[in-house]
Amino acid sequence: MNHKAALAKKVRVFQARIAMTKALMSFLKKHPAVASRTLVWALSKKPALYFFEKAFIRPVIVKGQKHVALRLEKYFEDWEGYAGLIEEKTVCVDISRLSRKELDKVLKKVKIDLPKTQAEDEEVDD
Repeated sequence: MNHKAALAKKVRVFQARIAMTKALMSFLKKHPAVASRTLVWALSKKPALYFFEKAFIRPVIVKGQKHVALRLEKYFEDWEGYAGLIEEKTVCVDISRLSRKELDKVLKKVKIDLPKTQAEDEEVDD
Protein backbone atom coordinates (compact mmCIF):
# COMPACT_ATOMS: atom_id res chain seq x y z
CA MET A 1 0.00 0.00 0.00
CA ASN A 2 1.42 3.36 -0.90
CA HIS A 3 1.72 6.21 1.58
CA LYS A 4 -1.26 8.22 0.27
CA ALA A 5 -3.60 5.22 0.38
CA ALA A 6 -2.42 4.25 3.88
CA LEU A 7 -2.89 7.83 5.09
CA ALA A 8 -6.36 8.06 3.55
CA LYS A 9 -7.41 4.79 5.19
CA LYS A 10 -6.20 5.87 8.63
CA VAL A 11 -7.87 9.28 8.31
CA ARG A 12 -11.18 7.54 7.43
CA VAL A 13 -10.87 5.28 10.48
CA PHE A 14 -10.22 8.26 12.78
CA GLN A 15 -13.07 10.25 11.22
CA ALA A 16 -15.45 7.34 11.80
CA ARG A 17 -14.36 7.04 15.44
CA ILE A 18 -14.79 10.79 15.92
CA ALA A 19 -18.29 10.61 14.40
CA MET A 20 -19.18 7.70 16.73
CA THR A 21 -17.84 9.54 19.77
CA LYS A 22 -19.74 12.71 18.83
CA ALA A 23 -22.95 10.71 18.41
CA LEU A 24 -22.53 9.22 21.90
CA MET A 25 -21.72 12.64 23.39
CA SER A 26 -24.79 14.19 21.77
CA PHE A 27 -26.97 11.35 23.05
CA LEU A 28 -25.62 11.73 26.60
CA LYS A 29 -26.27 15.49 26.52
CA LYS A 30 -29.86 14.79 25.43
CA HIS A 31 -30.29 12.01 28.04
CA PRO A 32 -27.97 12.84 30.97
CA ALA A 33 -29.52 10.13 33.16
CA VAL A 34 -27.87 7.57 30.87
CA ALA A 35 -24.43 8.99 31.78
CA SER A 36 -24.85 8.07 35.44
CA ARG A 37 -25.99 4.53 34.62
CA THR A 38 -23.39 3.56 32.02
CA LEU A 39 -19.67 2.98 31.69
CA VAL A 40 -17.63 4.10 28.71
CA TRP A 41 -16.74 0.86 26.97
CA ALA A 42 -14.95 -0.39 23.86
CA LEU A 43 -16.63 -2.90 21.58
CA SER A 44 -14.47 -4.10 18.71
CA LYS A 45 -12.10 -1.22 19.52
CA LYS A 46 -14.92 1.31 19.01
CA PRO A 47 -16.52 3.55 21.65
CA ALA A 48 -19.72 2.36 23.32
CA LEU A 49 -21.75 2.70 26.50
CA TYR A 50 -22.35 -0.22 28.84
CA PHE A 51 -25.24 -0.75 31.27
CA PHE A 52 -23.57 -3.24 33.62
CA GLU A 53 -24.67 -6.79 32.72
CA LYS A 54 -27.81 -5.52 30.97
CA ALA A 55 -27.11 -3.80 27.65
CA PHE A 56 -24.77 -1.87 25.36
CA ILE A 57 -25.30 1.25 23.28
CA ARG A 58 -23.21 0.66 20.18
CA PRO A 59 -22.66 3.39 17.56
CA VAL A 60 -23.05 2.12 14.01
CA ILE A 61 -22.09 4.01 10.87
CA VAL A 62 -25.09 3.91 8.51
CA LYS A 63 -23.71 3.36 5.02
CA GLY A 64 -24.80 5.88 2.44
CA GLN A 65 -25.85 8.37 5.13
CA LYS A 66 -24.04 10.83 7.35
CA HIS A 67 -25.93 9.49 10.35
CA VAL A 68 -24.48 7.40 13.16
CA ALA A 69 -27.16 5.12 14.60
CA LEU A 70 -26.98 4.14 18.27
CA ARG A 71 -28.03 0.51 18.51
CA LEU A 72 -29.26 -0.83 21.85
CA GLU A 73 -28.09 -4.42 22.30
CA LYS A 74 -28.80 -6.95 25.03
CA TYR A 75 -25.91 -8.05 27.19
CA PHE A 76 -25.12 -11.76 27.02
CA GLU A 77 -22.76 -13.38 29.49
CA ASP A 78 -21.70 -15.78 26.74
CA TRP A 79 -20.99 -12.95 24.31
CA GLU A 80 -18.77 -15.11 22.10
CA GLY A 81 -21.75 -17.37 21.41
CA TYR A 82 -23.67 -14.36 20.09
CA ALA A 83 -20.88 -12.82 18.02
CA GLY A 84 -22.29 -11.87 14.65
CA LEU A 85 -25.91 -12.58 15.67
CA ILE A 86 -26.97 -8.95 15.43
CA GLU A 87 -30.72 -9.58 15.19
CA GLU A 88 -30.76 -11.68 18.36
CA LYS A 89 -28.88 -9.01 20.32
CA THR A 90 -30.61 -5.91 18.97
CA VAL A 91 -33.33 -4.40 21.13
CA CYS A 92 -33.65 -1.18 19.11
CA VAL A 93 -31.90 -0.39 15.82
CA ASP A 94 -31.46 3.32 16.62
CA ILE A 95 -32.14 5.06 19.93
CA SER A 96 -30.37 8.29 18.98
CA ARG A 97 -33.53 10.21 18.11
CA LEU A 98 -35.84 8.86 20.80
CA SER A 99 -37.58 11.12 23.30
CA ARG A 100 -37.05 10.44 26.99
CA LYS A 101 -40.43 8.70 27.20
CA GLU A 102 -39.64 6.49 24.19
CA LEU A 103 -36.17 5.73 25.57
CA ASP A 104 -37.60 4.70 28.94
CA LYS A 105 -39.98 2.29 27.19
CA VAL A 106 -37.19 0.70 25.13
CA LEU A 107 -34.82 0.40 28.10
CA LYS A 108 -37.47 -1.46 30.10
CA LYS A 109 -37.09 -4.29 27.56
CA VAL A 110 -33.62 -4.88 29.05
CA LYS A 111 -34.79 -4.23 32.63
CA ILE A 112 -33.36 -0.73 32.95
CA ASP A 113 -35.45 1.93 34.66
CA LEU A 114 -33.61 5.25 34.27
CA PRO A 115 -35.45 7.13 37.04
CA LYS A 116 -34.18 4.53 39.52
CA THR A 117 -30.60 4.17 40.68
CA GLN A 118 -28.61 1.16 39.55
CA ALA A 119 -28.92 -0.34 43.04
CA GLU A 120 -32.72 0.04 42.98
CA ASP A 121 -32.83 -1.57 39.54
CA GLU A 122 -30.81 -4.54 40.81
CA GLU A 123 -33.21 -5.02 43.74
CA VAL A 124 -36.08 -5.45 41.29
CA ASP A 125 -34.11 -8.01 39.24
CA ASP A 126 -33.57 -10.31 42.27
